[in-house]
Amino acid sequence: MKCRRCGKKLEVVRRCRQVRLRCTGCSREYRIHEVAADLDAETEALLERYTTIIYD
Repeated sequence: MKCRRCGKKLEVVRRCRQVRLRCTGCSREYRIHEVAADLDAETEALLERYTTIIYD
């Protein structure tokens, strides 16, 4: 999945009680619900590993 701002790859970042997507280029972070419509199969597979994703 690509960053909306710079086009670089997004990586899944897990912290205490939250999961976010962070750009490897500009370091912008996205909440899952902000980019849910744009999720690709690879990112969805990564997110499936987490039993609960908290929307904050």
